[in-house]
Amino acid sequence: MTRMILGVAAVAAALLAITAGAARADANHYSFGYTVGPQVFPAGTLCNFDFESVTIGFQIETDVSNGLIAVHGTLHNTHTNLDTGYSLTEVDQLTGRSFLSSPTTLTAGIFWHLRDASGNNVLVKAGEATFDASTFELISFTPNSGYDKTFAQIICPALGGTPA
Repeated sequence: MTRMILGVAAVAAALLAITAGAARADANHYSFGYTVGPQVFPAGTLCNFDFESVTIGFQIETDVSNGLIAVHGTLHNTHTNLDTGYSLTEVDQLTGRSFLSSPTTLTAGIFWHLRDASGNNVLVKAGEATFDASTFELISFTPNSGYDKTFAQIICPALGGTPA
């Protein structure tokens, strides 16, 4: 869910730069922050409990005249089981790379880094994933990236429940 935001934001910023005529011989740099949520998912829609998610992100994008788009993002997420009050915090570091002429985009980094209220690690998933640049469909991924499971299959058990 929030992992796709990084890719969508990168494409949106790239299209904005292109349509604004920002092509130069050097690189253009953009940075922005964003907040998503709180998003509440009632029991049965994502997990078997009422689930809340809040994401605060910061992203730096570099667009190079050769068509390279490089994006580095940091996501701070709070996931809460609203039935029990149990929360996990997450800080992810992601870097994406694509070329305007390429049909794919690559994202690498820490996709999941969940900690409990005491700061103890609950789950860490890192690696890389390749997506179709136009549809964001997943093409391939490394074994420990977490892309072998859905968002609900990862977060619902971590919060003490099951996927809906």
